[in-house]
Amino acid sequence: GQMQGQMQPQGAAVHGHASWAPPSPAPAAPAEPSRSAPKIAFGQLASLAMDPKGSRMLQAEMPRMSRSHFTRARNELAPHLYTLSKHTFGNYLVSRLATIESMHEAIADAFQGHLLELLCHAQGSRVVQAFVSALPSSAALKCVQELAGHVPECALDTHGSWGICVAFEHTRAPFMLHEVADNVCELSIQQHGCRVVQSVMQAAANAGMDLRPAVTGIIRGDVVQLASHRFANYAVQVALRQGPHDQREIMLSQLLPNLLKLSSNKHGSNVAEVMLAKATPAQVEYVTDSIV
Repeated sequence: GQMQGQMQPQGAAVHGHASWAPPSPAPAAPAEPSRSAPKIAFGQLASLAMDPKGSRMLQAEMPRMSRSHFTRARNELAPHLYTLSKHTFGNYLVSRLATIESMHEAIADAFQGHLLELLCHAQGSRVVQAFVSALPSSAALKCVQELAGHVPECALDTHGSWGICVAFEHTRAPFMLHEVADNVCELSIQQHGCRVVQSVMQAAANAGMDLRPAVTGIIRGDVVQLASHRFANYAVQVALRQGPHDQREIMLSQLLPNLLKLSSNKHGSNVAEVMLAKATPAQVEYVTDSIV
């Protein structure tokens, strides 16, 4: 195999040959051999990745490897990518590799069936976010499909909530918007859930997606009560700003009679400002007359 290996033109991919020739110096020697790359200890890459210095070294060196060395490193790391994504130091390497297109298939394979668990994991969530952000949107959409049915559960988790925000931002996955809409009140009154409601509704509005089901949920859930809730008030603000005109009118008709009460409430006052911005002068005048 060595003879064949040495004749291999620099940069040619070696498919499936994990035991390709020993890492011999690259034919095209670097201009300054004194600062040549550190020797990569093939066979020990997974344990290197779990070491703070080793992880940093691999983050710096892997993107610079010749194609054949890179393929070799990728094949060696592939079975460990899932475990490394949950590791204190390993996660940084996988996040870095996520930005390299020739790693995408290996990472997608490693994450398959584990996406929900990774998204709700302190380190794993960061890696999934980096990966989904690096993928073309069609590939990202395919990747997040396994989260269908689990969006609320993810949205209520500290790490998962950030993951859903990023995943929706990059995929505009219709199922994510539907699941948020179906659970909008339950999510809005929770700290992490409300972050997801705000982010998903705003991104959906930017993409011209239908907010009607989500706003319907907010109206049915007692918009006046939600408007003065410490988390849900943010969801009401987005609904007022971005919701369809007829639904905004319904919300205003319920909220405006409570303007004074909301204005003097720490959380409701934010909503009161949006109400005044969105209401017609006549609507505001009618309310202020009745207050006076």
